[in-house]
Amino acid sequence: MTGIRFIRVLLSRGTTGVLLEGETIRAWGVDGRLAAEAAGRVILDAVGERIRWNGSRLLGDTLDAAGAPDLRVGNRNVAGRVRLLARKGELLAVDVVPFEAYVAAVVSREAPPRFHPEALAALAVAARTYAAGAAAKPRDPAYDVVGNVEDQVFDGIDGVSEVFRQAADRTRGVVVRYRGEFAQTVYHSTCGGRTESALYAWGKDVPYLRFQSCDDCADSPVYRWEYRMSALEGRRVAKALGVPPGTDLRIAVTGRTPTGRASRVRISSGGVSRELRAAMFRKAAGYARIRSLKMEIVPAAREWRITGEGWGHGVGMCQYGANGMARRGSGFREILARYYPGAEVTGEAP
Repeated sequence: MTGIRFIRVLLSRGTTGVLLEGETIRAWGVDGRLAAEAAGRVILDAVGERIRWNGSRLLGDTLDAAGAPDLRVGNRNVAGRVRLLARKGELLAVDVVPFEAYVAAVVSREAPPRFHPEALAALAVAARTYAAGAAAKPRDPAYDVVGNVEDQVFDGIDGVSEVFRQAADRTRGVVVRYRGEFAQTVYHSTCGGRTESALYAWGKDVPYLRFQSCDDCADSPVYRWEYRMSALEGRRVAKALGVPPGTDLRIAVTGRTPTGRASRVRISSGGVSRELRAAMFRKAAGYARIRSLKMEIVPAAREWRITGEGWGHGVGMCQYGANGMARRGSGFREILARYYPGAEVTGEAP
């Protein structure tokens, strides 16, 4: 059991304004008094340690905002009130979400509804455990998790299909633990035949996050992929990574992990050469283009042909692998035991 009723999700953080929309928008200060009210839309930004309302009024450093009948923050519909905090010119928007509604919403963004119910149940347990661990040891006093790929993708609780709600409901209270602590139940779309070790992905050895063979994700649409990087895009990536690009630009894999994933990439041009972590190259090129580090880079005429297998960091549960196991008859507990070996699935589902 987690014993957690709500979780604080960071929706946005930055120096640009936050857009609130609703038929009526109200904001209260920390003393509970109504601080501001408007109709339609409001833009908030931070001025030092204070919040500016619609480009004019300066309010305190913390506001709780709500909309009638509902509130939209950026591109998300939020549940109840959202907390806004000004910090040194940055504005944070934090949604306080019912915990199990958050779990269902995460599953809805991380897996397709056609997945087998047991695979969705396994993902619900992984999402719940990850969130519970984050809430138990918050990285920031203002929030527990970030609502994007930094933690788990969260786009609000509206429009979540029944199959995802059922996955959360039928596993309510079930989590994965290792030596009594919440396990770090990371997951990814497709491993491409072998999961990765946390040691090689992130430099930290985690006993239940070591690589293993996975023969159940072969039906994933991204089991194999290809990306043609143009000369123009190659120059952009090189420049972003600190190598002034010329006509002799070269990009090559120079190191691999035991699972065959790229660990190091060298970019060179005009006598300047830089070897860096392959993960930095993937980030600069774009995660949707370089879908995994299980890749080969082959120079072609005025471009690079990059081919690979899988999508994501490869650590922990392979979601398409979980779906393949479920289709073969495995239950969610068996799936979790495979991808987090040595960890314990605890709690009784209702």
